[in-house]
Amino acid sequence: MIFLKNLFLLLLLSLSLFAQQSTIISQEIVSTDSPEELIGNEVHPYEVINPPQNISKIEEQMKSTIKNISLNTTKETYPIVESTTPSTPPTEENLPKNFDDALAQAKKEHKVILIEVYGTNCHFCEKMESETFPKESVNKVLKENFILLKINGDEEEIPLGVPMQMTPMHVFVTENEDIDIKLGFLKEKEFLELLNKEKN
Repeated sequence: MIFLKNLFLLLLLSLSLFAQQSTIISQEIVSTDSPEELIGNEVHPYEVINPPQNISKIEEQMKSTIKNISLNTTKETYPIVESTTPSTPPTEENLPKNFDDALAQAKKEHKVILIEVYGTNCHFCEKMESETFPKESVNKVLKENFILLKINGDEEEIPLGVPMQMTPMHVFVTENEDIDIKLGFLKEKEFLELLNKEKN
């Protein structure tokens, strides 16, 4: 305990010299080993003669310095972990529930079926859903010419025995069950070009 008090006083004096808050002309450390003088609130084993004038400011600086050192030495870093939260499956009102319903509707309305195959953790499927499908121009062409069926390729088999290749995967099926497959993320312009090519 005495050592810590002594160390604190030395740090205090050193900081005061470094900060040039005051000039100490003379100082003297008086110590005692007498047990009698250690008893009571008014007697201290060490006293500093002629302490610096700005002692309160120096103490504040020391507390701030100690706090900064503590923060810097105890700060922990953690590895960046990418989110594995499943992407939200594409959803739309009035979509057919299965391929048989989609095929029946396609034959009735003479439209092409677009089977949009997405993946559970597919980043580019999310981009298609959030950036491409909401476009008004895309919606217009889809509603007029296609029957849209969305399938999670990680959980369901693709109709007509179409093998899973990658996601997003765009499978076009005519009412006569002819198949054409396109792969990958498509922006609005690219997707519109593909839809106009595949429509009846």
